[in-house]
Amino acid sequence: MRKISLLLTAVLILGLLLAACSKSNSGSSGSGGTLVVGMGGDPATFNPDARPDDFFYYVAQNIYSRLVKLNHNQEIIPDLAEKWEVSDDGLTYTFHLRKNVKWHDGEPFSASDVKFTLDFIRTKAFIAPSFMSVAEVSTPDDHTVVVKLSQPDAAFLGNLAWYGTFIVAEHIYNDENWDAGLEIEPVGTGPFKFVEYKPGVSLTLERFDDYFGQVPKVERLVYSIIGDPNTMVQSFYNGDLDILGMAPPSAEAQKILDSKDYVTVPVVAPYRNYLFFNVAAEPFDKPEGRRAVALALNNEEISTRAMKGLGQPAEYFVSPAFKWAVADEYRVPGHDPEQAMKLLEQTGYKKNASGHYLSLTMEVMSAGAFPDMATVIKEQLAQVGIDVQINLADVTAWVQKVIIERNYTFSMMGGYQGPDIGALQVRIGTDAANNPTGYGNPALDQAFLEGAQTVNEADRAAKYKEVQRILAEDLPIYPLVEVLDLNPYHPYVKGHPSSEEALPYTGDHEYNYVRIEK
Repeated sequence: MRKISLLLTAVLILGLLLAACSKSNSGSSGSGGTLVVGMGGDPATFNPDARPDDFFYYVAQNIYSRLVKLNHNQEIIPDLAEKWEVSDDGLTYTFHLRKNVKWHDGEPFSASDVKFTLDFIRTKAFIAPSFMSVAEVSTPDDHTVVVKLSQPDAAFLGNLAWYGTFIVAEHIYNDENWDAGLEIEPVGTGPFKFVEYKPGVSLTLERFDDYFGQVPKVERLVYSIIGDPNTMVQSFYNGDLDILGMAPPSAEAQKILDSKDYVTVPVVAPYRNYLFFNVAAEPFDKPEGRRAVALALNNEEISTRAMKGLGQPAEYFVSPAFKWAVADEYRVPGHDPEQAMKLLEQTGYKKNASGHYLSLTMEVMSAGAFPDMATVIKEQLAQVGIDVQINLADVTAWVQKVIIERNYTFSMMGGYQGPDIGALQVRIGTDAANNPTGYGNPALDQAFLEGAQTVNEADRAAKYKEVQRILAEDLPIYPLVEVLDLNPYHPYVKGHPSSEEALPYTGDHEYNYVRIEK
């Protein structure tokens, strides 16, 4: 058996949610007080493994724990597992659990909770496609978990440390209530425990004194639910929010960067925004329709005008953060309006009296730079005879219509691309957790599978070259910009996840090291 080596070095990375204190903490210093964090919408579930839910995902990192997690450097570090070993053939992972860990309700945590969670995740949860390599989970004793894989999986640990993999309590959940939404209050082993949820208003946590790690330095953590991004930014400026909690509208981004009144931590992780199509809706039910739109777009202009210097045009179908895998020959289509119009005509579209080949509605969430990006895209598509109506909605409404109901024609999405290049499968694999396109391709799924099974980086690059070839041909998604995101917080916040004292030990949205110094 070979031990996994953990390097705890200091590199700045993203945290869309940071920790701070509100005006209510005026006069406080050091430990204690209340942190107030902006939250862009209401949670859909209190079980973080039941369904994709970005709002609760940020909160869950303070309530729940994983076997392993990502620190602010994007390094895999211990969480409920204090150490682990991997067999020489890469097929057996042995996790040694911390002792004397308690759930927030006082019940003891054990290996059976881990087995219950992992068995559900790998078979029935939304993230199950990322764990197809898991053949068996066993518990030799209360503090040991053994995971056996059917084939080597280079992305296994990274996926285990990321989305939809929080360990939940076996004594609370079962097959029938796994996706109970908000009916079952969250009970975890993390640094904060749940207190109350007021829909449309707030979600409140308090310090868990029996936490196995760094016990929080603040007493309460309040997420203030504000659906309108401009209102949220103003609340941040006013000091009602101590951290913004989301990417600011692009019109405000430079103001925040230039101001000495706030602290920002620019992203250096793989974040990007991209266009995606409903492949069941005309004209995107044919590759030609998707390609026509892609050829009409000018990513350089989108980046310059909409991102206001906080991004760069996307050139590839994978994030450039994974340099070893980028296939230069499969770049995104270049800007070619004339070819875009030829494709539309070849597909059978003719201009109407208004000079339009067709009229489309683009669903756009009101967060971050998406409204500004939509405006530029609308102008660019108009130049090739595509009339676009923008349907702007808050994030909760957008998620309901686009992600849950799939009642849309095309839209935009963004965010962290995962700790491993294989996480792209979650966004575009057949029936994958975060794939709202309806697109599925067995050849693409196979390339993802083989890429995950391959350990050697050069050999993996060859598999992901095939992924990029298929995406360049079929275009179910179209990368737009590589995002440099911001993490604004007030300077009286100390112990932020990007700080020297917290960076090696906490994730991007964990606040147990945060203290208030006013």
